[in-house]
Amino acid sequence: MTSHKRKIAVAMTALAAGFGAMNTAFAQDLTRVEVMLPVGENVAFAPLIVARERGFFAEQGIEVTSLVADGSGYLSQQIVAGNVDFAMMGAADTVVAFNRRDDVRVLFCNQIKNVYRIVARADTGITTMTGLNGMSLGYTEPGGGESQLVAAAIAEAGLEANKTITLVPIGPAGPQSLIALQNDTVQAYSSSFPDVAVLAAQGIEWVDITPEKYSNVPGTCTVTTEQVLATEDGMREATALATAWVGGQYFAIENRDATLDLVCDTLQSACENKPVATALFHEAMNLITPPEGQRPGQPDLSAWRTVVEILAANGTVPADLDITPLISGEHVKAVVDAAYAEH
Repeated sequence: MTSHKRKIAVAMTALAAGFGAMNTAFAQDLTRVEVMLPVGENVAFAPLIVARERGFFAEQGIEVTSLVADGSGYLSQQIVAGNVDFAMMGAADTVVAFNRRDDVRVLFCNQIKNVYRIVARADTGITTMTGLNGMSLGYTEPGGGESQLVAAAIAEAGLEANKTITLVPIGPAGPQSLIALQNDTVQAYSSSFPDVAVLAAQGIEWVDITPEKYSNVPGTCTVTTEQVLATEDGMREATALATAWVGGQYFAIENRDATLDLVCDTLQSACENKPVATALFHEAMNLITPPEGQRPGQPDLSAWRTVVEILAANGTVPADLDITPLISGEHVKAVVDAAYAEH
């Protein structure tokens, strides 16, 4: 190697080392934020994956990692106990947590619509809940997550469980539920959207008969407490998390194909069965996409009041529970204003 080439090589090595040090310093400058999820990351968390992989979190100065809990009910316990700062929880468990600890707050929702659905086989001709009079409705199991939705929808339709409508536990998506639907043991089914999507991918054509009132209650939302938001670090992390995640929602809604490719590149095991993964993704995006006039992820007070109504019907929370503070207040407003500032 000539003296001139040797000098160039040394200079390039030094430059590369300098960039490496800058990248390391940048990575070290990111604040680690943990979000506890009810299940592992999957296609339903597309905005989270977008925000991480496209650098939205990094732009806000945070590095987000997810912890997996044993269901949304466990998350409720952890938030109430103050063991976690941020958790993605189902709406019902969020209200239960608020009833037990009145400084619980919702920052934004991942799914703005109910993750639980009531669907009828298209070949039955049933298009509303009242059409289930004299019919059978399958569900996962007694006490399943859909049970409160089913009870409320049946009552609103003027039906009576196991008198004018038969309820049959047939399990989640799988051979047992598929056979029950194909053999006409049940004409309709209620479960979370992944089960509905998987059965659709296996050939069941659905008509969604979830009453609109219950369809538009929130799915899963990011929850924290005033105790966290009252600190400088807590507010900074909450604002960064909400801003980047909401940005991920806007991107996913506007770029569905690119988002699905990104999710499958990142979570390859979740996309091994591409038709099922695609069905799950599009169903998830339908729940993430808000009704007209509502912003992605934005909590809606009337929808939260419906959650209280559903829970109060079986005595889980008081019927007069004022849910307003759950999605309001100075700190929540500041986080929300920042999150939507560029949209």
